Amino acid sequence: MQVNPKQLDSFCKKIIARSRNTSNIHEALVVLEAFVSAFSSDSQGADNYKHIQEILKSHSSKTRDKLMQEKTQHVIKGLLTHERQLLADVYGSLSRNGFYQILTSACEQIDRSNISDIAQWVIVWANEAKLKAEKASGYPDALDFKKADIDIEHYQSMTDIAYFFNHTYK
Repeated sequence: MQVNPKQLDSFCKKIIARSRNTSNIHEALVVLEAFVSAFSSDSQGADNYKHIQEILKSHSSKTRDKLMQEKTQHVIKGLLTHERQLLADVYGSLSRNGFYQILTSACEQIDRSNISDIAQWVIVWANEAKLKAEKASGYPDALDFKKADIDIEHYQSMTDIAYFFNHTYK
């Protein structure tokens, strides 16, 4: 089987245009790139292979940038409206480092006058949740989120955001 670079580029553009879910498209492009890399042979020539890889990387890079912009907007909305679930959803979909990059970008786009109120809300929520979970467990240094009726994903994302505000973002 031979892959024509122009047809591949057209195919990538078509699937990007048809999809509403940037995350799914980005994942598909990454898988396609890995597939081509794993199963290609040099029978098509090194230049053709390099061109195909460049096309895939270009589309993958564009969808990654779009995905990061979308996630940044979700974090901005979550911080401004105090939507813990929205923040937890973005947090859960990224590595900690990736989330901190998004969070940094979001904070840079939020009016500076709102940041201290947002930081205070996050830090207070995280501290109160920890105390509530400690109290619910009945044991020192043990947390019982179920008894405390605290969503563990909310707690994880909010404590990392609180850490960010306490130690990273000034």
